Amino acid sequence: MGSKMMMTDLRHDHDGLRRMMQDFALMMRSARPEDMLEVTRRRIAFSQAFREHMAREDGMVQQLRKMPLSPEAGQALREHGRAIVALFLRYSDHIKIWTPAQIEADWAGYRTAVMGLQDGLRERMAWEEQYLHPLLRPEVRIAA
Repeated sequence: MGSKMMMTDLRHDHDGLRRMMQDFALMMRSARPEDMLEVTRRRIAFSQAFREHMAREDGMVQQLRKMPLSPEAGQALREHGRAIVALFLRYSDHIKIWTPAQIEADWAGYRTAVMGLQDGLRERMAWEEQYLHPLLRPEVRIAA
């Protein structure tokens, strides 16, 4: 697969994740305990899309690590690696803490937690689009 196609795929993933987050945030504004089935369905769908994206992105990053990179590109990959681990741990903690029973018991707290998690993910995706995705261009990878 060409790097242009990979960049397009990753951007498409980000756009889809953003739409899912926005739709979920809108739903949560008026959600009630009786909406738990829909909340659960959307959580699972987002989790699957997020994992699939992470796998695609990780594959791309692993390929980049095998190539000669500029010091700036190497630094971007290291920063990305640290940030992804932190984001993944935060997301895992969120899933463990916010069980369906806990969500039903504290809708307002769950909404607040979701919005914070979404803000962090949006910031990470914006960073990736600015610093990581450009590394996919072949001309950037060629060592001088």
